[in-house]
Amino acid sequence: MYMPNYDVVVLGGGSAGVAAAVKAAQLGARVALVNEGPLGGTCVNVGCVPSKFLIRAAGLKRAVERPYFKGLSAKVEVDLKALMGHMKEVVAALRRGKYEEVLQYYDVEVVEGRGVLAGPRTVKVGGLELTGEKVIVATGARPRLPDVPGLREAVAKGLAFTNEEFFKLDDVPSSVVFIGGGAVAVELAQALARLGVGVAVVYRSALLKYEEGIASKFMEELLADEGVRLVRAEASAVEVRGGEVEVRHGEGSVRAEAVFVAAGRIPNVEPLGGLLRLGPHGGVEVNERMETSLPGVYAAGDVTGGLGGVRYLENVAARQGVVAAVNAMGGRAEFNPLAAPRVVFTDPAIASVGLREEDMLRGGIGCRCRLAPVEAVAAGWTRGNTGGFIKINTYPETWKVSMKRGKIAGALVVAPEAEELINVFALAIQLGLTVDDLVEWLPSFPSYGEAVRLAALAFYTDPTKLSCCGG
Repeated sequence: MYMPNYDVVVLGGGSAGVAAAVKAAQLGARVALVNEGPLGGTCVNVGCVPSKFLIRAAGLKRAVERPYFKGLSAKVEVDLKALMGHMKEVVAALRRGKYEEVLQYYDVEVVEGRGVLAGPRTVKVGGLELTGEKVIVATGARPRLPDVPGLREAVAKGLAFTNEEFFKLDDVPSSVVFIGGGAVAVELAQALARLGVGVAVVYRSALLKYEEGIASKFMEELLADEGVRLVRAEASAVEVRGGEVEVRHGEGSVRAEAVFVAAGRIPNVEPLGGLLRLGPHGGVEVNERMETSLPGVYAAGDVTGGLGGVRYLENVAARQGVVAAVNAMGGRAEFNPLAAPRVVFTDPAIASVGLREEDMLRGGIGCRCRLAPVEAVAAGWTRGNTGGFIKINTYPETWKVSMKRGKIAGALVVAPEAEELINVFALAIQLGLTVDDLVEWLPSFPSYGEAVRLAALAFYTDPTKLSCCGG
C-alpha cells in the first residue's frame, strides 16, 4: 500500500512556494518544503524589497532637495555604504519574520538542499526521497545573461552583475551602465541617479516595451529630464578597460565603473527532469488551476514563465501558490491573469492591469479609451505632484447596453501612488465593473482617487473642465 510521507511536497522556497506551503498547512496538510539557499527567493532577498528600499530613499532625497513648498530648503548627504547596510538589515528582518517564522508557525518541515522532481509524487534531495500525495513546483527564475561578447568575462571579474549580485554589494559603484530597458533597469536607473550615481541605459527598442506606448514615452522623457543617459541601441560587446567597463553599441560606446545586466529572466526548469510540458516562454505550462501536464503536480510562480511571459511579479507568484495549494487539497480555485496588477516603482510609478490598448486593437476587439491628467485633481496641487495621468480601456460593445455601460478591460495609471490606485481597477476587473460604476463612486477629497473617477467621467465630458468633486 502506498503511504506518502506528506500530503503536499513543495519544491522551492520563494514567494510562490512559501505561499503554497502555508495555504496547504492552513487547510490541514502535512507539508514539506524543499529549498536551496535563503528562504524568500528573489523578491525579499534580491528583488522587490531591497530595490524598493533604495527607490524610497532616493525619492525622499529628491523631494527634500527639490521642494515644492516655498520657504523650505535642505541638502541631503548620501552615504551609500550605510544605505546598503541598512537595506540588508531590512531584508534579513523581513525574511525572518515573513518566511522563516511563518513556516515554523504552521509546522511546515523545511528540507534544505537542491531538490529534483523525480516523478508525480516524488522529490529527491541528495540521497533523501520525499513523497507526497501532491507536489507543487515553485523553483522560480534567474536573470538572463545575453550573449554579448565579453560580458561573462566582466561578470567573472566583478565588474558586471545582475540584481542577484548587486544587492549583495557593500557599496555602490560611482557610475553604472544598464543593459536592458525593463522594470528593473528603469526603477534602479532612476533611483541610483537620484542618489548621485552616474547612470546610462542601453536598450534595444523602447523602455518598458511591455507597457502601453504612452507610458514608455512618458518614462523616456522623465529619465532624460533627470539626467539619465538613454541609448537606444543593442549592446554589441563589453570590454574591461583599466578597472572600468566599456559597453559598445551601434551608436558608439558607454564607459562606467560597472555594468548592470537587466535583460529579463529564465524559468528554472532544470530541476524538473523534463517531466513537465513547457510553454512558449520556456516556463512550465499550467492551466487556470495551476495544474501541469503531469497529474498530481502543480506549478506556481516564476517557473511558469511569468505574467504574459515578460513580467515576473511577487504578487502573481504568491497568488498562484495559493491557487495551487487549494486545488492540491481538493478545493476549487482559479488564477485570473487579467486581474493581476503590474507596477513599475518609478517616481511617479507606472501601474497597469488587464488588457493594453495595443492588445485590444491587435486582437480585433477594439478599444474605447479615455484618460484624465493628474493635474486636474486638487490633491496633485496640494502635494506638489501633478505629473501623470490615469487611462481606462473598455470593451466597445459594452457601450451599447442601456444600463451601466463601459465594462473595464484594462487600466494604466502613471501617477503618484499609482501602486495603490491600480488596485481599484484590479478589483473592477475582478468584479466586472463598468465606467458607470466608477462615475457613481464617491472618492475622498482631496485624494488622487479623484483622478480615477475623472478618468471615468472623461468618457462623457472634458475632465479638466469640472470643479473639485464635480461631474
